[in-house]
Amino acid sequence: MQKSSVFANLILDVGDLERSLAFYHDMLQLPIDRREFLDGHLLAYLQAGDTQILLLQQPKSDQIPGMERSGGLVMKFYVREIMKVTKNLQANKVTILQGLDEPLIGERSCLVEDPDGYAILLAEPVETLN
Repeated sequence: MQKSSVFANLILDVGDLERSLAFYHDMLQLPIDRREFLDGHLLAYLQAGDTQILLLQQPKSDQIPGMERSGGLVMKFYVREIMKVTKNLQANKVTILQGLDEPLIGERSCLVEDPDGYAILLAEPVETLN
């Protein structure tokens, strides 16, 4: 019997690995699993829960200038203290696509753009009283 397909990891083609690490590791606090250099490519593997994100910087000769990154893709991350995270992103001049939404139930959320133009939805569950 054949197994079903399994999601392995998310690969993001980035223009500048250090700039992307400043966003994902420093600001969103995703831990770095490892970094590699392979055939002119810079790689950084990050952990987001059970999901691995590979940031891949290709050599300048392989990069496609002006390539639209997001193309409808939105990555969602649960964060703690979303108000604090959002203020930190604003202080670091990160592009806010949709400001902080604070509903009474559900999830607080904010849509931002990473350094390469990928859309990132940050969310935090709203605590409810029982």
